[in-house]
Amino acid sequence: MEMKRFWITTALSTLVMAIAMSGLISGYKMGFSADWPKAWGQSFVVAWPCAFLLSVTVLPKVKQFSEWLAEAV
Repeated sequence: MEMKRFWITTALSTLVMAIAMSGLISGYKMGFSADWPKAWGQSFVVAWPCAFLLSVTVLPKVKQFSEWLAEAV
């Protein structure tokens, strides 16, 4: 059950973050015009796999580093 929860949490959290960040950044860069939803979708298609991969590979190291920092301070 723990692994199932890990994968569901990872998928949902990266989905939400990729939707929000790709939408905000594409809108900021090009303006919230009629062309923006298409650019948002294209950005999201790239952003979500990247966010997912980073969450699975880099996030555990970030957690280790933050635990180390918390102990050192």
